[in-house]
Amino acid sequence: MLRTAFGNIHRDPFWWRKILIGGALMCTLLGYPFAAGLVVENMDNTRRGYPTPLPPWADWSTRYLIGVFASLVDFLYYLLPWLVAVMFFFCVAIGMLVSGVGDTANQVANILGGLLAIYMVIVFFLGVSPIGRLILADDSSPERAMSAQPLRESLRSDVRGAYLRARLISLPAYLPFALLLGLTIVVGQFAFDGTWPIMLLLIWLTLSALLYGQLIVAQIYAMTEQSIGGVIPADS
Repeated sequence: MLRTAFGNIHRDPFWWRKILIGGALMCTLLGYPFAAGLVVENMDNTRRGYPTPLPPWADWSTRYLIGVFASLVDFLYYLLPWLVAVMFFFCVAIGMLVSGVGDTANQVANILGGLLAIYMVIVFFLGVSPIGRLILADDSSPERAMSAQPLRESLRSDVRGAYLRARLISLPAYLPFALLLGLTIVVGQFAFDGTWPIMLLLIWLTLSALLYGQLIVAQIYAMTEQSIGGVIPADS
């Protein structure tokens, strides 16, 4: 599946141009939904039997709307728990400071951070985000995608093994992103003439590599959905 997904991406002669445009858009918070919309459209095309070429940069308004819904799925499962944990920590920390046991706040922060890290790893390997995008592409409506349905689908007894295999197979797709991210962090530790142009270039390439990985993942999960007969229908 991984080789097929790579082949589908690279059969598009303009794949690198489309991904670099998406990476540039991802450099801004407001532009991120455009890239997320591209991933969902590519996933939907793969489900329909048209995995290549990548969708062109057209119909910007529709793509942005799709990307907003896809981003909300990620927000629900990845960012919202952090926001809740931060609010909980501040409430607890204030109570500890008032009661004179402020030193314990660091221990609470470490415990919360550890629990959230474990949660993030579990959610990542369950593939909740790509499954949510599959549901979004299947329904063309955000209600089920932004509910607990992606989590229930990832844990469905007859298909959870297939989804886990899809996630493990897709891990090499993130290797360029990981390498560029590491390089960006290393370069960011040094100050020299021309630091900012180089950092901006590295950030652009890093986000482009992230989009590249997400497109590979989208194709793998779309092929997985075909192999298991589809996600749970809306009336189930």
